[in-house]
Amino acid sequence: MQGKQYFTCKDHFFSEREIFSAQRVPAAEQLSVSKEYADGFLGFGLGITPSSCYHLYKMDATERRELLHSIYSKEGLGLSVGRICIGSCDYSPEIYSYDDEPFDTELKYFSVKRDEKYIIPVIKEILEINPDIYLLASPWSPPYWMKTGGTACGGYMRDEYIDCYTDYVIKFIQSYKEYGICISAVTPQNEPETHKNGQMPTCVWHPETEAKFICLLRQKLDKQGMDVKIWMYDHNFNGVDRVVWSLENCKGLSEACDGVSFHYYDGAIEQTKAVTKLFPGLKLHFTEGGPRLTQNYDTDWCKWGLMAVKALKTGYKSFMGFNIILDELGGPNVGPHLGICGGFVTKDSRNGTVSYSGQYRAFSHIAPYVNESSKIYSICVSDGFNMCISKYPSYDCPIEGVLIDNGDGKKIAVIVNPNNKGFQTQIEINQKLWYVELHADCITTLIIE
Repeated sequence: MQGKQYFTCKDHFFSEREIFSAQRVPAAEQLSVSKEYADGFLGFGLGITPSSCYHLYKMDATERRELLHSIYSKEGLGLSVGRICIGSCDYSPEIYSYDDEPFDTELKYFSVKRDEKYIIPVIKEILEINPDIYLLASPWSPPYWMKTGGTACGGYMRDEYIDCYTDYVIKFIQSYKEYGICISAVTPQNEPETHKNGQMPTCVWHPETEAKFICLLRQKLDKQGMDVKIWMYDHNFNGVDRVVWSLENCKGLSEACDGVSFHYYDGAIEQTKAVTKLFPGLKLHFTEGGPRLTQNYDTDWCKWGLMAVKALKTGYKSFMGFNIILDELGGPNVGPHLGICGGFVTKDSRNGTVSYSGQYRAFSHIAPYVNESSKIYSICVSDGFNMCISKYPSYDCPIEGVLIDNGDGKKIAVIVNPNNKGFQTQIEINQKLWYVELHADCITTLIIE
C-alpha cells in the first residue's frame, strides 16, 4: 500500500510527495473519518455566462479548445455540471430577454436566435468535450413587461404573468433542445431578494409568487413529459428562514420542487441544514460563488477548498463557481461588480495571457476525484483542536476535510488547513495510520492505494 500527497500552498501548485504509514505521533493532530457517508453528488461546475461565452468565442479556436478541454474533460478537471442564463445576467455584453415585444402574452415573438451568435456555439463545444454535463438554467429577469418598473434592471414579478412566464421558460427549454442542449434543471429566479437599485438585470419575487410559479411550472412540465428538475430560491445561505417558511406554508411546494439552491455571499452553509432536516427528500445545491479580483484572486485556494469541503460535508449535491472566464477587469459586466469579481480563469485583454484563480487551484484538488457514485465521508479534527485560551483571540481555524471512496481500491482525502502555520497530522485510512504534514494556508489531496 502506498500513499501520495499533492498540495498547494505558497510557491507550490499540486506539488507531489510520498507519505508513509507510521506509529502514533502524540503531538500530531488526529483526523477522524466518519462512519456515515453521502452519495449522489452530481459534480463540480461553473457558470457558462454570456460574458464567458463572449470571451471564449473570440479566442483562437485551438486555444479555446485546449482551455475547455482542461476544464471539462476527464483528463482535466472533469467538471460535470454547468449553469446557463435564461436571457441576460449581470455578466452579459448586452441586455435582452427572449421576448421584448410589450405584453406579448401569447409569446408570438419569442426567440432564442440572439444566442446563436456566441452563447449556443460555446455551450455546444463544451458538450462535445463532455456530452453528459448536467445543465441548470437560471433567469436573472423575466421580460420587462412581466414586472413592475418597465425595465429588466430591477422591479418585482407580477402574479398576473406567472402563467405566461411558465410558458416562456418551457419554450426556452424546448428551443435549446432543438440545438442539442438539454436542460436538466431550472431555478425560477437568480437571487429573488436582490434589487440592486436598477444597476443590473434583477427581479424581486415574493415567496408566495415563487411558490405559485414552481407549482404551475411543475404541472406543465409533467403534463408534457419533460424530465426537468426545479430548484427553488437560488440565493444566500441566510435566506433559509424564507425557504423553510415557504415549504411549510405554501401548499404543494415541497412536492413540486426537487431541491434548494444557495449562494455563499451571506450567511453560513451550516444554516442550510435546516432544510434537509425538515424536508429530507429535497437536495441542496451550491449554484454561485466566484473569486474576487480585489481579494487574493490567485491565492484564495483555501477559501474555496473550505467552501467545497463544507458543502460536501453538509450533503450538497452539486457545487458551481461563477464565470468560466472574464478579462482582467472582470468584464464584460452590467452592474456594480466591474473590477471586483473575477473569472475562474482570466484572459488579459492587453496581452492575451491567461491566468488562473485560487478557485481553479482548489477545484484541481477535488473535482476530478468525485462523481455521482462516490461515497463521501466527513473528516474532522480531534476535539479541542488548538483551542488554547492563552492564545485568545488568535484561535486557529479547524482543519476541514472529506474522504472519497470510488470503489476502485483508492481512498482519496481532501484536507484544508486555512491557518498561517503548518500542522503535523495523522489519519487512519485502510486500517493504517498515515503521517501527513499540512503546510500553512494549504489544500492537500491524499491518494492511498
